[in-house]
Amino acid sequence: MMNLHFLQKYLPDGGLFFIVKWLKPYACTIKITHSRRSKLGDFRYRLNGPHQISINGDLEAQLFFFVLTHEIAHLISFAAKKKILPHGKEWKCCYRDLLLESLSIYQKDFQTLVKNFSKNPKASYNAASEIVRYFSPHVPEHFFIEDLHIGHFFEYQRQTFQILKIRKKRYICKNINSGKEYLFNTCVQVRKLTCNDRE
Repeated sequence: MMNLHFLQKYLPDGGLFFIVKWLKPYACTIKITHSRRSKLGDFRYRLNGPHQISINGDLEAQLFFFVLTHEIAHLISFAAKKKILPHGKEWKCCYRDLLLESLSIYQKDFQTLVKNFSKNPKASYNAASEIVRYFSPHVPEHFFIEDLHIGHFFEYQRQTFQILKIRKKRYICKNINSGKEYLFNTCVQVRKLTCNDRE
């Protein structure tokens, strides 16, 4: 088993104990990466050689531990039964058990969110709006899309969009310049535009 003490600086107090305990039976390498917009972490199951987990190195300590726990649940559930869905019932049960086992690692106000999340773990961090909100910095004049209404205009990545409709907790929005439609998660932060902003 690889030496995992290099993770200490990324983890909340007491977190390393659980990581070492969970990974002890497995051959797995952990790679710390630069910030990735598309994902916070991932797991790669390898038939030959050690499995690999990668985690964005810029995450707040509690979020780093939360995401790493997600990826370790993939490792444990795949190792137990290889022919499973990536985020199926086996993974959900494993992730739930790991979250509850390590609940004391998190700050008191976040423990409540973790308990609620563990009842039905989501495949993506972005699908849990209450957790995304917890870790999102407050930016003046910025809102989460779910705080806006159909018809509102907003700016995202220097592009102007309008909310057209909601479909299964996704927002269908039109890019005003291109006319193309895009799906947005409920907890994406955007800048709400007023009539004056669009003039």
